[in-house]
Amino acid sequence: MILLSKADGIDDHRPRKIRRISYSYNITNLPGDCLNLIFKCLGNKDNRDSFGLTCRHLLHIQNNYQESLWWSYSDEAHNYPRISPDSFPNVLCKLLIRFQLLKYLSFNGRLKITDFARLQPHSFGSNVQYLCIDDCSEYSDIELSIIFSWFPRLKDLDLRFSQITDVGLEALAKCCSSLEKVNLYECHLITDSGISGCKLEPEGINAIVSCGRLKYLSLYDLAKVEEGFINSEAVMMISKGCPLLKTLNLSYCKGIELEGWEAIGRNCKNLQHLTVYGCNKFCDQGLQALRIGCNKLSKLCVDNGISCSSSAIELFKHKRPNCEVS
Repeated sequence: MILLSKADGIDDHRPRKIRRISYSYNITNLPGDCLNLIFKCLGNKDNRDSFGLTCRHLLHIQNNYQESLWWSYSDEAHNYPRISPDSFPNVLCKLLIRFQLLKYLSFNGRLKITDFARLQPHSFGSNVQYLCIDDCSEYSDIELSIIFSWFPRLKDLDLRFSQITDVGLEALAKCCSSLEKVNLYECHLITDSGISGCKLEPEGINAIVSCGRLKYLSLYDLAKVEEGFINSEAVMMISKGCPLLKTLNLSYCKGIELEGWEAIGRNCKNLQHLTVYGCNKFCDQGLQALRIGCNKLSKLCVDNGISCSSSAIELFKHKRPNCEVS
């Protein structure tokens, strides 16, 4: 850097003295906040790898921005690093400690962590919000409950093809109060004696609504078990316990009468998408309750002329032009 200066008493038209000042900057001298910002702005892996060649604090910065671990639905499991069964629990422990801001974690295709799980404290992975344990049928309710206790901030959980039962679901509700979505596809042990022929009792409803933050719920598969399996009482409890519901599928829940539809209109103010195909007791008054109460409803799937009259549906379309009826 070059500065021009003049001595006292010297005329302005005379040559000025030139003084050189040299500043030496090095990326390692930058504070951590600046390094984090630079790393965040580097969008692709090559740029971040190049940045790592000049920054000795790269490992710490990577730890701050590592949000996913084994989060891939690819069938090419052989692309994962090979980890021996004996060392996997220790490796997982170190990774969860290292990546404190981890949000996405998958155990799909991983080795079983049962013995390791029993030794870990609660909230071990406290920032994880999306967890995949699908196709891990070897885990028992107790083992799953221990894993659930690590992740109290869970929002999305994939339990497809697991052996979880009602006991495990109860533990899940207690451990993960922020839960918004659970995939229970092909979980055939949800009830101890089998689901066929069982009514949805108040205890079961409480297990569904206990987290209070549920946004997406489909009772279609339960409705296929037996007529009356989902009734007005069940819907009333769900509508009160899940005020944040955005999507609700009640197709073929033939036991829901007027008071159930009125409860949805009264309590589900955030509902955007409602499916009621095959709901024979969905009447004109129920449709009116939805029109008046569910102001955010943008899509309604209903049988034309079967459960509601054509005139009631036309009135709904006229009063709610921004809601698609199909």
